Amino acid sequence: MSKETVSNALFSQGGLSRRAFLGLGATAAVAAGAAGLAGCAPAPKSEAASEAKGASGTSAQYAWEVAPEPIKDIKQTVDTDILVVGAGLSGCACACAAAEQGGTVTVVEKTSSWNGRGGGFGTINSRYMDELDIKVDKVNAKQHWIAQCASRANEDLIVKFFNHSEEASNWLLDKAEAVGGSAMVGAFYSHDDVYAEQPGYHMLMIPKEAGLTSTGFAGAELLHNDAVKAGAEFVFDSPAVQLVKEGDKVVGCICEGKDGYVQYNAKSGVVLCTGDIGGDVDMCKAYAPVCVEYGQPRSQYTPVGVNTGDGHKMGLWAGAQMQDLPLPTMMHPQAFCWFHGPFLFVNDNGERFMCEDTWVQGKSLAINRQPGGEAWSIFDANWESDLVRGLPQGGGMFWDSFRPYGSDLSLAPEYFKTQIPEYIKAGNAYEADTLENLAKQIGCDAAAFKATVERYNGLCEAGEDTDYYKKPVFLTPVKQGPFYALKVGPALLAVPGGLRTNIDFQCLGAEGQPIKGLYALGNVQGDICAVDYPINVAGNSHGRCITYGYLLGHELAKA
Repeated sequence: MSKETVSNALFSQGGLSRRAFLGLGATAAVAAGAAGLAGCAPAPKSEAASEAKGASGTSAQYAWEVAPEPIKDIKQTVDTDILVVGAGLSGCACACAAAEQGGTVTVVEKTSSWNGRGGGFGTINSRYMDELDIKVDKVNAKQHWIAQCASRANEDLIVKFFNHSEEASNWLLDKAEAVGGSAMVGAFYSHDDVYAEQPGYHMLMIPKEAGLTSTGFAGAELLHNDAVKAGAEFVFDSPAVQLVKEGDKVVGCICEGKDGYVQYNAKSGVVLCTGDIGGDVDMCKAYAPVCVEYGQPRSQYTPVGVNTGDGHKMGLWAGAQMQDLPLPTMMHPQAFCWFHGPFLFVNDNGERFMCEDTWVQGKSLAINRQPGGEAWSIFDANWESDLVRGLPQGGGMFWDSFRPYGSDLSLAPEYFKTQIPEYIKAGNAYEADTLENLAKQIGCDAAAFKATVERYNGLCEAGEDTDYYKKPVFLTPVKQGPFYALKVGPALLAVPGGLRTNIDFQCLGAEGQPIKGLYALGNVQGDICAVDYPINVAGNSHGRCITYGYLLGHELAKA
């Protein structure tokens, strides 16, 4: 068969054949139902999608279900061994690892630079953790991970991260130290038995003298720089548009360069590292509808709008299958104020609606269902001591500042003492001498709000929350002014789900068979998370990008 973007056997008159459609995981029906349940109208069909027919004779639901015609107008052909599509964290990790092992690597990237975001990465162990005598409870960590993913994640992939993250993390730490940096191991995880988190979050500390330009996660830049030193070639402003297949094997990818289409032929494999779908509203409606109304519009992903599911689409067109739907969302309650602790939460009507002692995804989803997709964390002048008293059991992201392991718990409020005035100045928080005045600033009925607070204070005094069963240690009354209200709302960081792979990171076809030559890493890869993003191993998204990229890079360099 001649070299084509996708085999004609997979497509029928511009539409997906039955075999290729099954690679979508029957998403047309499932996604339409999910969008309906969420109150979202179906995404508008493109003209091509409206006319395209599948093997069953039904119209395609979404434009990306219709594979584009194979591109023939190729201006240039480039040969390489390993083609990495996307220069984010997983792409840079894979490219760096492969190049350091002698592989011939080309990285194509749609933007004008490598990309990194977020503050740190999670791991199951590292030499920094050894030095601090920090141990992760692997049984607890792994079982909580599975439970938070509703038992729908691939346990073999998770175990692979557990077994290899130490080696990969030390590899990255070596790179940080080589430029004079180090890492802080965070101690802001929850010790709660229900929402147990683990102490493996590392924040890289890179001195200015190192000359890095990172405004996000510095690890991506370190890996990019070392990949270039090891001989990897990066081609920027070159968005990938189609995979190239010969028979049942992916042998390359076509990118749109400034002078036309460039076909990159990859002898050892094509690795999709193009990020998530969070920047494509229609894909979110189809695959992750829970985030559409509030989380997706408040996206904090950078660069803005580049995470449009490019790798997902190309993989589906090549016959890859999607993981079970809906895709998991990584939503954190940081759209307005980052600090809110386990204090009383009320909605815009001044009503309590949840147990506030929960993980960040749980908070986000509960708030997402409230009017306006926002809530208010309510506390009084005793908030500092209230916060510190609960930290031996609680903690976790947004409960206290990003303090290093072993630091004094009493110092936890120091950062937020400076931030609360800034929140007030930005109009996202209020301070008042009375509850009535606080209700007025929030915009809710003062009588209803005061009744909520009085009810909550009564539960605090009784030592038992019979409304939502918050742990007694976190029941802190709201009695002594000044009183505070900090706005809380969910923001979408990413949709960490995608194409199903085996434990060797090969994309799987509709029958579960590996698609030769096609791999997926990062948020294009599916089944590491499912339904929700498991925060119990904080930073695991970055951690597995580093770990899986490290492992796959080594394997492809041997091919």
